[in-house]
Amino acid sequence: MIVEKELFMTKLNETRKIFIYLPDDYETSNKQYPVLYAFDGHNIFLDAYATYGKAIHIQQHIEKLGIDMIVVGQECSHVGNNRLKEYAPYSFYDPEYGSFEGQGEETMDFFVHELKPYIDDHYRTKKTRKNTFIGGSSCGGLMALYAAYAYSNVYSKAIVISPYVLESMDAILKDIHQSHIQKNTSIYLSWGSNETSLMHEFVWQTKACTEIGNALSKKGVNVLYNVIPEGRHCEEDWEKECDTFLPFLVQ
Repeated sequence: MIVEKELFMTKLNETRKIFIYLPDDYETSNKQYPVLYAFDGHNIFLDAYATYGKAIHIQQHIEKLGIDMIVVGQECSHVGNNRLKEYAPYSFYDPEYGSFEGQGEETMDFFVHELKPYIDDHYRTKKTRKNTFIGGSSCGGLMALYAAYAYSNVYSKAIVISPYVLESMDAILKDIHQSHIQKNTSIYLSWGSNETSLMHEFVWQTKACTEIGNALSKKGVNVLYNVIPEGRHCEEDWEKECDTFLPFLVQ
């Protein structure tokens, strides 16, 4: 069952749609469930909402694998290039779109201080850090990565798929070095061998992700790398990873 809500994001001063997947037995069981919070929630469940007409259908994979989990997806802004700002923890320059002042911290304020408390208050969740996860792809992957080291007191595991990291490498590595990352933090970090755009060219993406993963490992983070042969930068290929990262979350 997929529920749609609208929540107000205080620091961004706007209302945003939230998609919530509840297991089929939610209404008949008394169970509590771990929660995966995700960026680009419109691309997670249903093709009808997806930006490019293709969602990753995560609910189908959860049900196929028999995993008990709630998934909460926040829809990004679709106004101009606002998504780049909202899903950027650091200010940066993009060679295609220009300079942006990052609003990722404001977005994380919503995730941590408004969205999670709302979900915990209204649904039967396992509220502990151990059972609270976060994930995203591309710019959402950057945000999930940031959440893993900047908010490791909240999230124990992060799904980081094809992250948009090249323009923020110095800031990312500096923050990882300076962050106190909680014990038992795990990150699934993936990218594809056929990501051909300027910001996701395979050689540079491999170098960046490896450097980030090494920095995280030195801080005691468990990093699971997954390089996808012929993997492209799109939901169609990201869906193929569901059967790998979902068990990673609950193992």
